[in-house]
Amino acid sequence: MNWAKIWMDLFKTTSFLGIDMGFWAAMAAVALIVILMNAVFWGMKPKQKDRNAGTCAPPIPTAPASSGGCR
Repeated sequence: MNWAKIWMDLFKTTSFLGIDMGFWAAMAAVALIVILMNAVFWGMKPKQKDRNAGTCAPPIPTAPASSGGCR
Protein backbone atom coordinates (compact mmCIF):
# COMPACT_ATOMS: atom_id res chain seq x y z
CA MET A 1 0.00 0.00 0.00
CA ASN A 2 1.56 3.28 -1.12
CA TRP A 3 0.51 5.98 1.33
CA ALA A 4 2.03 8.79 -0.75
CA LYS A 5 -0.11 7.79 -3.75
CA ILE A 6 -3.26 7.62 -1.63
CA TRP A 7 -2.44 11.01 -0.12
CA MET A 8 -1.76 12.44 -3.59
CA ASP A 9 -5.11 11.16 -4.86
CA LEU A 10 -6.92 12.78 -1.94
CA PHE A 11 -5.07 16.07 -1.43
CA LYS A 12 -2.91 16.52 -4.58
CA THR A 13 0.28 17.09 -2.53
CA THR A 14 2.60 15.13 -0.23
CA SER A 15 3.92 18.08 1.75
CA PHE A 16 2.51 20.91 3.84
CA LEU A 17 4.49 24.08 4.56
CA GLY A 18 7.47 22.42 2.90
CA ILE A 19 7.50 19.50 5.37
CA ASP A 20 6.73 15.90 4.42
CA MET A 21 3.39 14.44 5.52
CA GLY A 22 5.17 11.72 7.54
CA PHE A 23 6.36 14.41 9.92
CA TRP A 24 2.85 15.82 10.31
CA ALA A 25 1.39 12.34 10.89
CA ALA A 26 3.97 11.66 13.60
CA MET A 27 3.33 15.08 15.15
CA ALA A 28 -0.42 14.38 15.19
CA ALA A 29 0.18 10.98 16.85
CA VAL A 30 2.35 12.57 19.56
CA ALA A 31 -0.21 15.33 20.15
CA LEU A 32 -2.99 12.74 20.49
CA ILE A 33 -0.95 10.74 23.02
CA VAL A 34 -0.20 13.90 25.04
CA ILE A 35 -3.87 14.90 25.10
CA LEU A 36 -4.95 11.41 26.19
CA MET A 37 -2.31 11.29 28.95
CA ASN A 38 -3.40 14.70 30.23
CA ALA A 39 -7.04 13.61 30.25
CA VAL A 40 -6.19 10.45 32.20
CA PHE A 41 -3.89 12.08 34.75
CA TRP A 42 -6.11 15.13 35.34
CA GLY A 43 -9.01 12.75 35.94
CA MET A 44 -7.20 10.83 38.70
CA LYS A 45 -7.91 11.60 42.34
CA PRO A 46 -4.91 12.70 44.42
CA LYS A 47 -3.45 10.15 46.80
CA GLN A 48 -4.34 10.80 50.44
CA LYS A 49 -1.33 11.82 52.52
CA ASP A 50 -0.68 10.02 55.78
CA ARG A 51 -0.91 12.61 58.55
CA ASN A 52 1.87 10.95 60.56
CA ALA A 53 4.23 10.37 57.67
CA GLY A 54 7.67 11.82 58.32
CA THR A 55 7.02 12.59 61.97
CA CYS A 56 8.47 10.97 65.04
CA ALA A 57 6.30 8.78 67.19
CA PRO A 58 5.18 10.43 70.42
CA PRO A 59 6.94 9.26 73.58
CA ILE A 60 5.41 6.33 75.43
CA PRO A 61 3.52 7.76 78.43
CA THR A 62 4.55 4.97 80.84
CA ALA A 63 8.29 5.33 80.14
CA PRO A 64 10.50 7.25 82.54
CA ALA A 65 11.13 10.89 81.65
CA SER A 66 12.78 11.11 78.30
CA SER A 67 13.95 13.88 76.05
CA GLY A 68 11.32 13.19 73.39
CA GLY A 69 10.15 10.67 70.84
CA CYS A 70 12.99 11.03 68.32
CA ARG A 71 16.52 9.80 68.85
